Amino acid sequence: MPFLKYCAALWIAILFYVFSSFFVGSVGTLAYSQLERERQKQVDNIGRLNALYETLLVEKQAWESDRDTIAVHARELGYGAGDERFIRIVGRTDAPKDALDAGEVYLAGEPRAASNKTLLILSVIMFVLMELCIIVVDVLRYIKNA
Repeated sequence: MPFLKYCAALWIAILFYVFSSFFVGSVGTLAYSQLERERQKQVDNIGRLNALYETLLVEKQAWESDRDTIAVHARELGYGAGDERFIRIVGRTDAPKDALDAGEVYLAGEPRAASNKTLLILSVIMFVLMELCIIVVDVLRYIKNA
């Protein structure tokens, strides 16, 4: 039966590796949940960009078909009709019209997870420590019985 003790240490180390890979490994649940959050951020960003696209599309259509819109924007740029006269006040700066946000670039980050190599090393260390503990206990029992 002493052989089973040593095999049990191996099985426990293997189980440690499997469970740690499942939870904190590079394809584990921790990495998956982080990627899911990144995906949701991308979906939200696409929604904002679609809303911006709709706004710009409406503005473009107004520029193409509405003469009053063109006249308003021309006046904002300092142009006028042929019979209009302007008085320019030197030193006065008008606040610029709010420009539409062109969206943002969102780059997904790498998922934070323990590497496979790290988990394997930890499992081997765990196996070696358990084997050493079993050997020390066996040696102490042998000394006690002798």
